Amino acid sequence: MKIAIVMLAAGLSRRFRQSGGQHKLLARLNGKPVLQHSIEQAAATGLDLFVVTRPEDTQIHALIGVGRAVICRSEGTGESIAAGVMASPDYDGWLITLGDMPFLRSASLLAVASALHDAPLARADVSGQPGHPVGFQRGFYQALIGLQGDTGARALLKSAPCLAVRLEDRGCVWDIDTRADLMRFHQTASATGR
Repeated sequence: MKIAIVMLAAGLSRRFRQSGGQHKLLARLNGKPVLQHSIEQAAATGLDLFVVTRPEDTQIHALIGVGRAVICRSEGTGESIAAGVMASPDYDGWLITLGDMPFLRSASLLAVASALHDAPLARADVSGQPGHPVGFQRGFYQALIGLQGDTGARALLKSAPCLAVRLEDRGCVWDIDTRADLMRFHQTASATGR
């Protein structure tokens, strides 16, 4: 089964900027931009990676690397997912993840990818809390490329049984939205060497 990772990085980072920062994906965490941590973990899986970003985000493009960038002109989560899946039409499934989740481990991405062999939908679950990545088999292609708005794929997750992949990786539920989040996670990054 050929699975692609679609990483969403097209948001405007409003909450982070309002809390006194730049774009959250470019904020430094243990010496590297937040997005670089996320990309490195995704790349370590060996799965193909498509990062959805905005055309004007040239600094983010530089982090993504050649062949991975997918341009989306909307900040909506739905449109970002649609753009990433449309850019990878020849896959048997997709893992949707977020660029602002620098602690999400490659092993967790692979666990959800593996679950897609047996289930049409699969999602990381940490102590009963749903997280990322979220996996979709090929049968959801048309629905995924039709997504719009900011609710992402929530309705699709309710349309069929979703396999909860039980993981202990807190990175599946930790994201960075504000400078306070970043400061809180600096200690975690130092402790994990990330």
